[in-house]
Amino acid sequence: MTPFEAISDAVLAWIIRIAGLLWLLGAVMLFRQIRMEMALDNMTAKLEQMTRDFAADAAQPDPEDTYGDIDAPVIPRQKSEDEKRIDAWTDRDDAARRGWIAGQAVVLGVTAIAMMMLHPFAAWLVALLVLGQGVYFIWREHTARHAPNAETAAHARPSTSTVNAGWFSLVIATLVWAAAFRGLLK
Repeated sequence: MTPFEAISDAVLAWIIRIAGLLWLLGAVMLFRQIRMEMALDNMTAKLEQMTRDFAADAAQPDPEDTYGDIDAPVIPRQKSEDEKRIDAWTDRDDAARRGWIAGQAVVLGVTAIAMMMLHPFAAWLVALLVLGQGVYFIWREHTARHAPNAETAAHARPSTSTVNAGWFSLVIATLVWAAAFRGLLK
């Protein structure tokens, strides 16, 4: 082995370890994000229920009598059946998306640990991670094409940062596969 090969192998090993550390932090952040989204969804549902309960209890004043009265309660607009259907579709889609992301976060965390240890199984785990991301992108595009309206379709598609993370994962996976080919994963 030439000195250049030894140096390039050492650099590649450290790049993989550092990427593994960053991915482990990313997995933790994904779990935090999912937990916060679920908490926000619960709070929003409780606020909507409290608003409906309050509106049902309060005697609605005649809108003609309260014109110009800044202390008059705001009469909430009732959602149409179509809006309720779209909200239900979005809630189901968000729950499914969060479930998939949680599963991918587990794979990401395990892959990160294998990468930091330079374990041979890291090559298989990055393949599973990249495959899972590809399936996610196809699924989200399919979901967007079957969304009830343009707004929910835009919400269903992966964000630019998610697509960029997918490309970055492919680059890191290529480095891990190169390290496996060079025999650095032991």
